[in-house]
Amino acid sequence: MPCPTWVAVMASVTAVPSASHPRAPAARRNNRGVKGATRCRVDAGLITVVMFKDANPAPAGVQQQRRKWMKRLFCALLAAGLTACGAAGPPPRAAPGRPGCVTEFSAEKNYFPHQVKAEYAKGWQVRYERSYKVLKTTVQAAGGHAKAGSREIDSTYVLLQCGAPRPELTGELAGATVIEVPVRTMADGGSVLYASLEKLGKADALVGYAEPFIGDVEAPYLPKIAERIKAGKVAEIGYEVNYEALADADPDFYTNYAGDDQTFSKIEELGIPIVFYFPYSETPLGAAEQIKFLSLFFNAEQRAQQVFDPIEERYLKLRAQIDAHVAGQKKPKVLIGTVGESGSVTTRQRERFEPQLIREAGAEPVPDLPGGGIATLSLEKFLDAGADTDYWMDLVFFPKHKTGADYIAGDDRLARLPALENGRTFHRVGARGADYFLNGALEADLILRDMVNLLHPELLKSGDELQFVKHVPAE
Repeated sequence: MPCPTWVAVMASVTAVPSASHPRAPAARRNNRGVKGATRCRVDAGLITVVMFKDANPAPAGVQQQRRKWMKRLFCALLAAGLTACGAAGPPPRAAPGRPGCVTEFSAEKNYFPHQVKAEYAKGWQVRYERSYKVLKTTVQAAGGHAKAGSREIDSTYVLLQCGAPRPELTGELAGATVIEVPVRTMADGGSVLYASLEKLGKADALVGYAEPFIGDVEAPYLPKIAERIKAGKVAEIGYEVNYEALADADPDFYTNYAGDDQTFSKIEELGIPIVFYFPYSETPLGAAEQIKFLSLFFNAEQRAQQVFDPIEERYLKLRAQIDAHVAGQKKPKVLIGTVGESGSVTTRQRERFEPQLIREAGAEPVPDLPGGGIATLSLEKFLDAGADTDYWMDLVFFPKHKTGADYIAGDDRLARLPALENGRTFHRVGARGADYFLNGALEADLILRDMVNLLHPELLKSGDELQFVKHVPAE
């Protein structure tokens, strides 16, 4: 007998264990099975799963987990039943009403007429097939946010056009994570892609975020995302990951770069694909290509290129001016790091964003440490390195000192840094608040302009107010 394409199932969820139950199976990271709360895709077609509520409801988080596992169970059982019918069935069809999905699949059609590539970024590459994209990422994954040390994580993703058949996950695709595109929702756990989401016109897709960087000062620069957060439409997941909040948000994918294997495993058990990506391990233009990266998930490559091209043009023009200006001159030295309460210093290795930004601005970062992560130094070593520098870029997240004298009053050992007494210190919370961490890595031309106005004020003579960084005067 031929198999039905659509099957409706009604069931109670009372007998299904939650994801935290020891008997609950772990979700496969490359087969999320269920999308949202209404359906799952199988090779023979689409199966709709209709769920009843419990007569005696459990807590919200447990209910969420139960619903997920019940849907997976029915999807598996019904997929097996459809396979046993002996008919291959038609190509997968999109759920009715879902925008951007294929309704009648053609193997000859190119479903991605607009394509992008990473021209400056080293952390990702994409290859286009007719109905899917192969995305590969490499990140220096920190053990936790703002912690020293890192490990390299390589990942492969198959971004499958919704409604198209899944490719065989063999060869280079073995173990790849499959995500249907265009996605509808996402959560950002630390990759800080809010600016790109806003510029792509996809702010409504954000359903979860790590930390409320976006206050009244930053809101004008991300108005739509700020509005969603204010309206309570975006769950605060936190850097330590509130798993219940993440499960309730149920994003199509979750981005991050920092955390331990236990954290990532728990997220995968929720059936939520993790996309490892971090723009702050790139050059400024490589970081700005984050908008191309994110566009891959929304099939919004054309819009991404339209945003990136003028940024690139302005950046390269300014870069040429810098090169001509510093040619044959001694480059200024910029000390990079922040002093913690314990007396140790947190700094950046040479492949991270700040040292690369300093080099692009025609200066030399100090210290010059190999790698692409975070490093710690003793205060003594930091002061020794800084004794011969012209500027200090303080990496503090919550600046409290208004003058160089304030720094020295708090710790007189810092008097050894000439940048404090000479009024050549700056930090990353400027006129736009914490927007350095939001739009800063996307608007590469503007953040480079800030650096030029600080390090080479005679070059532009613009008198422009600093946007992303703030100058700290001596007194």
